[in-house]
Amino acid sequence: MKYRFLLSSLLLALSTPAWAAGGAGSEEPAQPGDQIQLAMTMYAGGISFGKMDMDTTLRGGDYHSVSNFQTSGVVNAFWQSEIQATSSGRIGAKALQPGLYDSFDINRTGKKQEVSLTYDNGAPKLYADPVYSTTGFEAKPEDQKDTLDPLSAATFIISGLSANPGDPCSLSTRIFDGRRLYRIEMTKVKDTDIKMDNGLYAGKAALCQVKYRALGGMRPRVLRINENFPVINAWVVSFPGAAGHTFSVPVRLWADTQYGQLSVVADAMKIDGQPPKP
Repeated sequence: MKYRFLLSSLLLALSTPAWAAGGAGSEEPAQPGDQIQLAMTMYAGGISFGKMDMDTTLRGGDYHSVSNFQTSGVVNAFWQSEIQATSSGRIGAKALQPGLYDSFDINRTGKKQEVSLTYDNGAPKLYADPVYSTTGFEAKPEDQKDTLDPLSAATFIISGLSANPGDPCSLSTRIFDGRRLYRIEMTKVKDTDIKMDNGLYAGKAALCQVKYRALGGMRPRVLRINENFPVINAWVVSFPGAAGHTFSVPVRLWADTQYGQLSVVADAMKIDGQPPKP
């Protein structure tokens, strides 16, 4: 397995919001809402190779998220990327209904790629500039229906909408990013006490496992490689917001691979503008 492919695939699962920018969500300032702002650092073998941040607001029946992602260090020698993304839509009882997703990607050569998804009755419609071909490997339209875009999926995880009492990890969702179709499933392993090395949080958490499964939109060889995708571990912590939402935040995610450990670690967080209380 090529290192670049493994790294990009793991990041797709480890840091879903990074694969998601432009576009505005509907907000109703008169209504109370909860906001979470999260900054994370990515590591390969203990060496930092990128940063990402996410800003999500849940207000009334709407959600709006913005994310930024940028690689750095030695990884830029073979895979350099800067991605900005936004996603907005409606909040259901136990699910999100995306309305608009925009992403802008600039690679190491300066080439730009815009991808936008709009939704009609759960079915995404793709706009790409420049247009890219998916001929022969595209996900079937019926399989794309009722999926989440990558940033809405990250919002769904953090929102805690699917969480059960005592279990912030109960989640399964299908994701379509305009090309690839995949599923992420989270399950709780056990309750645990954690103390983060960077001092961001110490206290109760849930140890969870995240399983990534490629479903379509990829070459058959890639789908076969994904059958041996490593299990991702996560420390998930629940934080209440002032307006009644309880966020389920993966403060650390990691996967052990043949190339070493890949991880994404939260190093700054605010809920409704304030650092969370343990």
